[in-house]
Amino acid sequence: MNPPRKPSLRSVPPSWGKKHSGRPFVFLERWVSAALLLPLACLVGGARAQDGRALMEESLRRHAPPPYVYEEQALVLSDRQGQLGVRTMRYYARRDAAGSQSLRVIETPAESKGNAIYVGRDAADGKRRGAAPSAPVFGSNFSVADLEEEQVQDFHYKREADHDLDRVPHHALRAVPASEAVASATNYRERRLYLRKDNLYITRIEYRDRQGRLARRQTFRDPRPEESGAWRANMILMEDLVDGRRSLLKTERRAHSPDYVPADVFAGWQAKP
Repeated sequence: MNPPRKPSLRSVPPSWGKKHSGRPFVFLERWVSAALLLPLACLVGGARAQDGRALMEESLRRHAPPPYVYEEQALVLSDRQGQLGVRTMRYYARRDAAGSQSLRVIETPAESKGNAIYVGRDAADGKRRGAAPSAPVFGSNFSVADLEEEQVQDFHYKREADHDLDRVPHHALRAVPASEAVASATNYRERRLYLRKDNLYITRIEYRDRQGRLARRQTFRDPRPEESGAWRANMILMEDLVDGRRSLLKTERRAHSPDYVPADVFAGWQAKP
């Protein structure tokens, strides 16, 4: 009995090659391309489908402050005529199981030394104590809320068209107060936040007042990565687009150590409204 003949190219009928030349390879190529592109499309689609709140929460997670922050700051004030005023201050922030506390205390000028702004939040229920969110920071056009960490529970976030700022791609989010109480406390109708696409760092916030006017613009300048990888701005500029005032908050020294932020630094301020 003769063994079965091994297939060879010569065993394929000549007519098959004329009728089907290349078709199996074209089909295979298309199938492989589809198989490779489908997961990629799902990833891209998933990123685009990520809602505004999820983006904001991820930004806060990546750039969360350390539990202890001490900073020496200079606050430069400029009016429409270009006249300048300068305040120097110390900033303390502490976060533990009980909640978070922050305190800004003026050092100079001498006549304002000791003036302070305190804000505390309880970890259990998020209850806030201290200065009102819309209160101005030492005569500047920063409000207290402008320098606080984003409170995602107080806002509804919606993604808008992406933007390039200084040739860097950014996500754009529209943030609307979740209640009239929040809108009254912050004194604006909505904000637009711009987050870098590469690391979700917030570089700009635009504020619309209760009348819907573009009233202020806040930019975070000279950002530097810390040892944790989180970015921190060394300068924060607030521009009032209505009255022409500008305020620049510059951090001249920064330390992350409980030795610089003892718990008793907040004593006497916690009981104040």
